[in-house]
Amino acid sequence: MSERVTLKHRLEYAAVRVFAFVARVLPRRAALAFGRGVGTLVGKLWKRRRAIAHENIARAYGDTLNDTEINAIVRQTFQTMGQTAVETLRFGRTRQNELLERVDGDPTVLREAMERQKGAVLVSGHFGNWEVFGAWIRALGYEIDVVVKPMRNPLVDAFYNRCRAAMGVGVIHTQVATKGIVRSLARKRFVAILADQYTGAEGIDVEFFGRPASTPRGPAALAVRFGCPILSGVLEQYQNGRFSTFIDGPIVYDATGDTERDVRTITQELTTRLEQHVRRSPGQWLWTHRRWRD
Repeated sequence: MSERVTLKHRLEYAAVRVFAFVARVLPRRAALAFGRGVGTLVGKLWKRRRAIAHENIARAYGDTLNDTEINAIVRQTFQTMGQTAVETLRFGRTRQNELLERVDGDPTVLREAMERQKGAVLVSGHFGNWEVFGAWIRALGYEIDVVVKPMRNPLVDAFYNRCRAAMGVGVIHTQVATKGIVRSLARKRFVAILADQYTGAEGIDVEFFGRPASTPRGPAALAVRFGCPILSGVLEQYQNGRFSTFIDGPIVYDATGDTERDVRTITQELTTRLEQHVRRSPGQWLWTHRRWRD
């Protein structure tokens, strides 16, 4: 842990540990309700993020939604965040066979990708419960590493990584992402990447809800460079404690030899697929991030 640990870090970590304790002690249904309740409270208190979510939804949907409908999606967004945190922090006591029983989904696409013996890139977004998505794939018997950006609090970051490790999910930090991803693909593993946040000048502009949005180019660049399958999908979570996976098939594109053009084509397809999932269940996506920045 290279970053200096401050008093603020320790206080935040203590709060997370208390939250995790309650999440693990309560029966699962009660714990999920607790998470949604905390998420609702956070949404009311965190005015800045609530305003960003409201602005994003209004931008995406234009005049097709009124304020009441937008506020309902914002509320669902914070509830989803709370429930996601509870499920992740319960990883220490969740068994893989229990997870398999709770998730509805067809893993055929995953199996076919692994049969190519090249490893595979799985692109998702901050939708539903992305942590459970990775844990479910591992529970199916596939090795998987997730690319994560370290949290600002090193104590909380390490705690979350221990939760992931408890489910057999590997972690590749963004600081060493290229080296870690190459190694993971060489070992015929899945590499899971969330590619739905603003990337600035390092990203590539593609359309998301009809507006240009700077999007990570990394996943598409990996597919072009290594010729490995690139899949996409999401895992949607429900208040009753169950999940559904929606896994899209590998992206098929005509390689032009122009790397930049091919990367843009793949990135646009990935973004379009995510938009379709968000439109189906808007309350499952993390609207609190400033996705569009003029």
